[in-house]
Amino acid sequence: SLRISGTWGPLGHEDPFFAAPALIHAAASGKPLDLSALLSPPRLGDGLDLCYVKDTGRAIALIQLAGHLQHRTYNIASGRVTTNAEVIAAIREAVPEAELDLPAGAGRPGAALDITRLRQDTGFEPEYDTARAAAGYIAWLRAGNER
Repeated sequence: SLRISGTWGPLGHEDPFFAAPALIHAAASGKPLDLSALLSPPRLGDGLDLCYVKDTGRAIALIQLAGHLQHRTYNIASGRVTTNAEVIAAIREAVPEAELDLPAGAGRPGAALDITRLRQDTGFEPEYDTARAAAGYIAWLRAGNER
């Protein structure tokens, strides 16, 4: 059984629970930020365990290819909380002119998923930090890919 965290990146979708995809799409397209699909208004301090899609896919593959697994359930995640403020800072590294303003405040801090089992049984380590993920996703979208 796999418990998969918030995943973002190429071929993703707008998500009603976290703002990262909407932030990326606005920065990549230069269009105004549209947060209307979110279930609640996001704040800079909102966070969750965000995992870039390439890390998510690699983690799933490592589990499927493992010769022996010690457990029945694994968290697929980055193992750390990423806030909207961090996502915006990473986006601005790639697109300095991006207009991505969210209200300040603690918001929903989220929780990191423990990836100890995944690390121990497969050797998994996330390869994409927030800046590398944002840059990769923006490049993907700007190459003409729709989502």
